[in-house]
Amino acid sequence: MVREPALSAEQIVSFQENGFLVLDNLVPAEDLEAIEQEYDAALDEHAKRLYLQGDIADEYADLEFGARYARIISEYPDLHQFLNISLPLLNEDIDASTFHMHSGPAAFHLMRHPRILNVVEAIIGPEIYASPVQQMRMKPPEKQLSDALAGHSNVGATTWHQDIVALFPEADETEQLTVWLAISDASIESGCLVSIPGSHREGPKTHCSNDAIASEPQVPDKLMQGRAGVPLPVRKGGAVLFHKMNVHRALPNLSQNLRWSMDLRFHPIGQESGRPAFPGFVARSRSNPLQELHDAQAWAASWDSARERVLSGQHGGRIFEDRRWNDAAVC
Repeated sequence: MVREPALSAEQIVSFQENGFLVLDNLVPAEDLEAIEQEYDAALDEHAKRLYLQGDIADEYADLEFGARYARIISEYPDLHQFLNISLPLLNEDIDASTFHMHSGPAAFHLMRHPRILNVVEAIIGPEIYASPVQQMRMKPPEKQLSDALAGHSNVGATTWHQDIVALFPEADETEQLTVWLAISDASIESGCLVSIPGSHREGPKTHCSNDAIASEPQVPDKLMQGRAGVPLPVRKGGAVLFHKMNVHRALPNLSQNLRWSMDLRFHPIGQESGRPAFPGFVARSRSNPLQELHDAQAWAASWDSARERVLSGQHGGRIFEDRRWNDAAVC
């Protein structure tokens, strides 16, 4: 059977020229219900635990999901780490009590959604590895954030950067593709992405270290020279594809509602992820489907094992890159 291409020739050319591609209605809204329900249950579980521990004043069970999340994270800033789909990016000072993540089945199955893998295949080919370089970004209205959280890209605005910045050098030649998936509407007001068209052809940029958040190196404003970029609003279920060298950022959430998205990253099987401490998996293989991981429990177990290796010292190295692109003369 001949498969219809997930992307047109014009879309592929647009991606190659701009370094990004906006896709409307990539994942149907009904297919996002499972992740919404899973996170509603997870937030309820964490609320009960944190209240019993005395970390929050109330469970806030009467609030809807977005308002409840905003209220709890205002009292317990580490909440976002428990709801992320990656272990925290820390090279030092790791606290076992907060070195956690969310690894539920709905998150796993969304990474393997056929429509997502179809567009990935159109860009990088049919042998697809799901990179562990992934994030869940749940952003309350900015006015509800503390100063510390407002600067964290999983919760607040995101500074100018390239996705390559936190990868180790062995991934320099990896054909990493980002699929930024909107779980809720991402308008200009609520903090959509902004990209510099064609910036992926300009090579790696200097990224200055972030003294407050080590995992957030950023391209300094002086190098951007006033370039404003192009806003990329998408509705719920839409997505933005990114080349790993594309320069982009996310605006602050100035709306009244939660802005929620997932960063999913993929590359061809056999290439380096640039984050060896964390586990990826074969999401699709046309040549050998038996390689594919379909078991959500096995995926969760692989992250549990990674956590134990880091905490026990068995990994024995840094988790992410935070210094390589720094230039003291510029920063």
